[in-house]
Amino acid sequence: MTATTTIIACPGCDLLLKKIEAHPGKKLFCPRCNTVLLHKKVNSITKVLAISISGLLAYIPAIFLPLLTLHSMGMSQNGSIFDAFLSFYHQKYYFVAVLVFITSVFFPLLNLSLLFSVSLQLKTQRYSRSLPFLFRTALHMDEWGMPDVYLIALLVSIIKIISVASIDYNIGFFCFVFLVFMTRASTSALDPDTFWKNIEQIRSDSSRDMDDAI
Repeated sequence: MTATTTIIACPGCDLLLKKIEAHPGKKLFCPRCNTVLLHKKVNSITKVLAISISGLLAYIPAIFLPLLTLHSMGMSQNGSIFDAFLSFYHQKYYFVAVLVFITSVFFPLLNLSLLFSVSLQLKTQRYSRSLPFLFRTALHMDEWGMPDVYLIALLVSIIKIISVASIDYNIGFFCFVFLVFMTRASTSALDPDTFWKNIEQIRSDSSRDMDDAI
């Protein structure tokens, strides 16, 4: 055992403490600043797998189906998130178009796909050399995907135009709301410590099996 596996630093005050195991569903707090040190999630791998599958199933209708239909002065207009990206691009707002595409289209799909791949491999006890890299990338991608910010902007727009236009909520809107909740739920259910321990365990078992075969 090395010092890095037996000692944990408080993220709030940098106090070094002896690392101990937390019971599932329980939290460990720093004795000096009361910051949460560890939060052991219950059935984290199974929950993340189920949530990522649900999010991926809702992804296509959430991104490509119309969100809202506006009726005003005898005219109707609707659009999807992907339509918004195309509209900004065609109007030569390239920077805004890229931001919308990356934060609301690309990163949510990448993050859910990575979590699905990692949790599925851990659930089926299969190890690939890319598994640690995929999980490390998933942890970083969660900081960049911001579909919830897009949803807030959408709700603000609805409040502003509801007095001058009639609004129909399409299936894409409800799928997008569901997608946002799934991306946030995946973060809440994710227990990095449990994932890393399972990755290390599966890697050790895989190496042992290869040695036995040789």
